[in-house]
Amino acid sequence: MNGSVILIDDDEDILDLLSEYLLLEDFNIMGTGTDGLQAVDLYTKLRPDFVLMDIAMPNYDGLYGLEHIKKIDSNASVIVLTGNSDKSITQKIMQLKPTVVLEKPYPVEKLVNLLKSIKNPIPS
Repeated sequence: MNGSVILIDDDEDILDLLSEYLLLEDFNIMGTGTDGLQAVDLYTKLRPDFVLMDIAMPNYDGLYGLEHIKKIDSNASVIVLTGNSDKSITQKIMQLKPTVVLEKPYPVEKLVNLLKSIKNPIPS
């Protein structure tokens, strides 16, 4: 297994696509959610290896989720998936220190390779 994942995005099609692809790549999908509050709840209960999270979501956005997950575990691997190019949002994201920010659209293979490299870093 390549690691355990929770997926957070308000677009159900993206959740389905990522779930299917990551399962094929031998990742364990522990849960999915549609806002930052669900991300925090799932992270607290499940403690996955990775949190893949969109930023722009209704109610509780990904910034809320990122901030609160990092308060729970400053070493949590949170990969932010965003199509937002607003500089003020980008600054807020970077202040919260996600593991990686991946700009949408991105090839799913790039995401898989990124997760594998975080899980199994090449020794220097």
